[in-house]
Amino acid sequence: MKKLLIIALIISLFSASIFAQTSPLKQVPGTGIFMQSPQGFTASKRFAGFEQVDTMSSLMVLPLKDVSLDEVGKQMFAESQLKKQNMTMLGREDLLFNGRMVGLVFLQQQTAAGVVEKIVRLIEGDHELVIINGIYLKSHKDQVYKPLRSAILSAEWRDVPAPTGFEMVDFTFDVAPGWEIREPGQLGRMVKLSPVDAPKHSTPMDWPLVIVAPSLDDRTVDNLRASSIEMLKNVKGYKFKSIQSEQSRQINGLKSYFIKSNGTDIETSEPLSCWQLLIQGENNKGYYRMLAIGNDLETDAKQVVADIMETFTLK
Repeated sequence: MKKLLIIALIISLFSASIFAQTSPLKQVPGTGIFMQSPQGFTASKRFAGFEQVDTMSSLMVLPLKDVSLDEVGKQMFAESQLKKQNMTMLGREDLLFNGRMVGLVFLQQQTAAGVVEKIVRLIEGDHELVIINGIYLKSHKDQVYKPLRSAILSAEWRDVPAPTGFEMVDFTFDVAPGWEIREPGQLGRMVKLSPVDAPKHSTPMDWPLVIVAPSLDDRTVDNLRASSIEMLKNVKGYKFKSIQSEQSRQINGLKSYFIKSNGTDIETSEPLSCWQLLIQGENNKGYYRMLAIGNDLETDAKQVVADIMETFTLK
């Protein structure tokens, strides 16, 4: 099936030549991607990339370590994977841009906010693959498609030092002994924690994982409990079953809600636990989310989660 999909993509491609760009390329902070800023967009404070708040459009840059273009491309665009996300492929465009062959994939997704379209490009670097994703509501396509497409085409990868620690986020906290920050800044503006002994590509079934991230926008969260439960029901790879415990608390002067939940791994049906801390942003603008997932969080992650809740501070 996957081979047939790739063949179908190749058959549907067409080529074109584009003259070299004249605008200077700028680095997307926290990544090795240099590109033109899409006209009418501003650099995002929530993720690596750009956004246009009025139209709810974004250009997100997601670097992934030690994976290949072929591996990720087959997974992302496989018919079964697209179906799971209520997505369809609109087509593909392959063209010559500045002397390089560039491939763009066009997707459409049905969401609660309406019909969303996406322009996706994959760029290979040294031991890194970067996913560039232009996202917009179909109703705003006339306003944002051209600047998003132009910016995505302009992107190129360069070898630059990766950010460290909390460099890419507006918060900090103490990291518990035995844990370390992994791939700082490489998942957008978020911090990923793993046990120091965990392999690079481990799963929550084998090694616990903790991620702390800001919301992607400044939307208000008035009911922390209801929002927390809804988010737990949509954690990728996790099937939420029940709440083990919950509590409302203040964290550094900010309202928060902490839930320990039980569930299973969607693929294997093995038991999994998922703990979530939802912190209301200053003046109720956006939120911060801590997510811990593993098969025995009480034993493996209790201390690291407690330290985050005790020391979480906005810069």
